[in-house]
Amino acid sequence: MMWNFKEDNTSAVITADKHIASSRKGGGISLPETAVLFYMHGGIEYMISNYDTELISKHFPSFLNSRPIYRIKNSDVCFLHGGWGSPMAVDTLETLAALGVKKIISIGMFGAFAEGVNSGDILIPGKAFTEEGTSFHYFDKIEYSKPNAQLHRKALRHFDNAKAYSIVTTDAPYRQTFYKENLWREKGAVGVDMETSALFSVGKYLDVHVVSVLIASDKHPMKENGECWKWTMSQKDRYNFFDKCIHFALKSSD
Repeated sequence: MMWNFKEDNTSAVITADKHIASSRKGGGISLPETAVLFYMHGGIEYMISNYDTELISKHFPSFLNSRPIYRIKNSDVCFLHGGWGSPMAVDTLETLAALGVKKIISIGMFGAFAEGVNSGDILIPGKAFTEEGTSFHYFDKIEYSKPNAQLHRKALRHFDNAKAYSIVTTDAPYRQTFYKENLWREKGAVGVDMETSALFSVGKYLDVHVVSVLIASDKHPMKENGECWKWTMSQKDRYNFFDKCIHFALKSSD
């Protein structure tokens, strides 16, 4: 099914600009050009506890879920929770773009399903195969999307031992069957998440530079009779990962 039509030259009924105008209640929001989006628990709390931050607004004016947005003091970096899944991720991205953000660093987790990639490994994907529906509202045909090339190179230089393998982004975490994961491996993908391909594709559509930095939160069994799935990432891995990502964001905003 197609959801984006070449002959459709009509405007959107609701745009990020219109929604922001209707939800501000007279108060404007000024944002720095670099935004950090957390797609994992604990990131916002860790930032507030360990960095000099300030609240920009209690109500980030996104369509699907209003939440606070913060700033790292004396920097050109803001941060907030990006939402869960591709629709919320793109809602956040569209809203940030309408507010003037030019660069986005997405911080999240992925489930690893390939040999040589294990829990705690950091991945900076150079390609994300699209198994989510949001991207198909922006492009009529899309198999995969890619990050901004310049940001991707910077990220790979910053993170020691990071991998640049491909991933898959899905809308259906309970339909990651062994059959499909084997097909994904054959395409060169090593893991799965729920936001990255949509962020890459819509970032390209809006001319916003996007890169994704992911940590393997778990390792999927390779065969049906293998070891049962479970969460395996430690709290220490999580906090170290947050620090590395924030240092990268601060460096990238210069």
